[in-house]
Amino acid sequence: MKHIAAALAGFSVAVAAVAADEGSVKALLDEYVEKGLVAGVVSGISDASGEVRFDCAGWADMENKVPMRTNTLFAVFSMTKTFNGAALMAAIDDGRMSLDDEVAKFLPEFADIKVSVTDAEGKKSLVPPKRPLTIRDLVTHTSGSRFSPPIIKRAVPLREIARQMAAVPLVAQPGETFCYGNAWVDASAAALEVAVGMPYEKWLKERVLDPLGMGDTTFSPTAEQASRIVRAYTTDDGPLRLGSDWCTPQLVFPWEAKVFPCAAGGLFSTPADMMRFSQMLAHHGTWKGRKIISRETFDKVFAVKQTPPCIAEPYCVGSWLYDGWLGHEGAMRTDQRANLKTGHSRLFFIQTENRGGPAFFSLKKKWNAACDAVQGTPPFNPKN
Repeated sequence: MKHIAAALAGFSVAVAAVAADEGSVKALLDEYVEKGLVAGVVSGISDASGEVRFDCAGWADMENKVPMRTNTLFAVFSMTKTFNGAALMAAIDDGRMSLDDEVAKFLPEFADIKVSVTDAEGKKSLVPPKRPLTIRDLVTHTSGSRFSPPIIKRAVPLREIARQMAAVPLVAQPGETFCYGNAWVDASAAALEVAVGMPYEKWLKERVLDPLGMGDTTFSPTAEQASRIVRAYTTDDGPLRLGSDWCTPQLVFPWEAKVFPCAAGGLFSTPADMMRFSQMLAHHGTWKGRKIISRETFDKVFAVKQTPPCIAEPYCVGSWLYDGWLGHEGAMRTDQRANLKTGHSRLFFIQTENRGGPAFFSLKKKWNAACDAVQGTPPFNPKN
């Protein structure tokens, strides 16, 4: 009996320790809200079995006292790139395209693309690239292009973005430099439309969003969804104020004109929806028995560093890969990471100006440390 009592006591201590760790996440969020450092934030963590814990703190709308919830709608900006990667993987699964395909196979305007070069005397000229531009170049930010059209309330379709991009000379040879941006990701989505024979948003919905039950993830929020949109707040170590940078117009509804999909940064989503996507990534393409991406394509293509050996940045197909964590941050500071080694997921949903402010960054660092303790994962310090 003494042995049993001792075992039960040890079990109780272990449970209490886990509870304390889990409580530390909520306490951390509450602390930053109560001090007026952030307006509101949602944390989501999932263990390897799929058990999820959400913690919400503060306000989605401070002025109207609307609390943060798991169904609050956020603009996720560059987190959209990972969805574009998943959509491409579904096309690869179907044999419709590959990362090695030349872009011109789907978008003929890229057959005549040129590179701007400067000779020893400083004279500039336009020459053909050393090799054709590929889909891999587009999705890994190694196309050699610096073309950067607006992504806020995108007013032109993906194919037009691709045409505009093809008309602007590259500034470097394909595959030789890393230049993070948006236009080339949108061009990959335009190529995908041709490969699958349907609009990009329809393909994404049918192959990724619907199978995951992500009904609140969209390029075009309905009136009901827009009523749940978060407001963006920021601070520079002073009182919280409404954000007013280049990102914030994306949150202003109703929209006066038609907005087209932006595969590089146009999605809206909720923490509840995004956790399903993150769990799918953590389990190598499968969510609760539903195969979204085949294990072979996921492990050999999607979740592998696809930037050339000469480029240090560990970029995959629409995601960063650090220490086994696959994921992406958004311009207004949403964040999703899925651990491919352990099966854990974590989400940090907040809406700030792009620069965020020092309080946001200190909270994010402490939050990751608290999640490490709860999830039992190695220390994670995201670089992107």
